Amino acid sequence: MKGMTKRLITAFVAVPLLIIIVVFLPQANYLAFCLFIMALSVLGSMEMHSLLSKDKEKLLFTSYSGALLPLAQYVQFRYFPETELTFYTLMFLIGLTLFLEIFTGARDNFSGTWERNSKAILNIIYPGLFASFIIRLAFMENAAWIILFFFLLVFSSDTFAFFFGIAFGKNNKGVIKVSPNKSIAGFIGGLLVPAAFGALSSVLFPEIFTYTVLDGFILGIGTAALGIIGDLIESSFKRSAEVKDSGNLIPGRGGILDSVDSIIIAAPVYVALLLFIGL
Repeated sequence: MKGMTKRLITAFVAVPLLIIIVVFLPQANYLAFCLFIMALSVLGSMEMHSLLSKDKEKLLFTSYSGALLPLAQYVQFRYFPETELTFYTLMFLIGLTLFLEIFTGARDNFSGTWERNSKAILNIIYPGLFASFIIRLAFMENAAWIILFFFLLVFSSDTFAFFFGIAFGKNNKGVIKVSPNKSIAGFIGGLLVPAAFGALSSVLFPEIFTYTVLDGFILGIGTAALGIIGDLIESSFKRSAEVKDSGNLIPGRGGILDSVDSIIIAAPVYVALLLFIGL
């Protein structure tokens, strides 16, 4: 029932909200949408910080670090397109983390330096760096179409993986130990339906999606595959922290990371594939 509740929330709340923000607020390269992604990144960073701190280890940076890289991406593409501002921001945050360990590590005589630095850097990268690629979509040609199509691919993958799993997955579960309830049938459905959408996009809207049917198929299946992997990655994080959900902010769905895990991992691949096929 929880799985169905999660998808109903997405269908009746998240999807209309997303469409409204993207279609009706395109000003300043979809600033409203970008701010929405930054807000999700902040909340996701807070949840990730909590997961990483389950062993009571005090880590550097919390909520604000989640928005810095998406913010840098927006400022870079909006105002300084010739400057690698996002990369420099990432290097600054990592360098600052390593520098501050010189002082904060003294509390345990530096016995936890490796683990502390690794966790702090991971908290900078996930979800912030991955989420920054979603910001890039707002600066592409036909951005509204590109953004909404990305979410269609990811949401359809999640939805059809769920229904294919229910219909055909009873006897082929447990293949991947990190998420034993997922089935081979679910994985197949979660890949093939977005692949079909990708292929059809070039046929139905050739003036927008100017790639070939094969390119669309690859775009759909590649994005869906990384979305599925993103869900599994988040499952591994939660298992390590020994929690069921990353948080409890969204009733019936858990935390922000439970909702955006597929999206943030799929975004870099979606962007890369779009650039590869020359869209």
